[in-house]
Amino acid sequence: MASNSEKVLTPPVISHMSFTAFLNSLRDAKAVPTRIDKTLMPKASGSQQSGMLAALRFLGLIDEVGKPKEQFKPLVLAQDDARKPLLETIVRESYAFLFNDPEFDLHHASSGEMTQKFRNLGISGSTLTKTIAFFLAAAKEYGIPVSPHVKAPPPPPSKNGGTAKKSAKGVEETNRDLDGKSADEDDGADVERFEIPLPGKRSVKVIVPNSLDADDWEMLQNMISVYIKRWKGFKGNAS
Repeated sequence: MASNSEKVLTPPVISHMSFTAFLNSLRDAKAVPTRIDKTLMPKASGSQQSGMLAALRFLGLIDEVGKPKEQFKPLVLAQDDARKPLLETIVRESYAFLFNDPEFDLHHASSGEMTQKFRNLGISGSTLTKTIAFFLAAAKEYGIPVSPHVKAPPPPPSKNGGTAKKSAKGVEETNRDLDGKSADEDDGADVERFEIPLPGKRSVKVIVPNSLDADDWEMLQNMISVYIKRWKGFKGNAS
């Protein structure tokens, strides 16, 4: 039983894309700070900064005062392919309540069973939605098999009624990534993400449904070509 002074760590509520972006930002700087704090995330909102630090603590990457643990530096500096198996191990250890319960089968569980596992930690409301969404995105990224029946539960309706837009805005504010962009829909289990690097410029981020077949990709390619041609013409006329 935890003592009164011991804090119970909650699974990450940030978006998985924001987590990855933060690790990449440190890798791009080619130096891991001796303390991880909010000053390393100047473009993020206050809730995003706090959520990132909480996520790093839950995953065992930093201690309570932000000091990086032994595995943090090699994890940050590793290239993407080398980083994934490291993070797979970290996720399996951090979410031991999912992997070490003989009564719970992650490979065949229902959404209800998964939700109950997180509820047992005292998590509820929109936090429940975010914590499960992070885990599902991480599992997909690191090759951890999860039952196809498991989905993140929808966020609870607003008590005020008729304020779906306000609720969505609140979720968006919480899930700002490090560039100030909304990332709450980027971690769904039904999308694929990739980046197209541009020399001397920021990469182009592309998010598409993972159900696209060959004909869909061909149609998408043609549509993008037509759109870019039309957009360039519009910009030329505007100038």
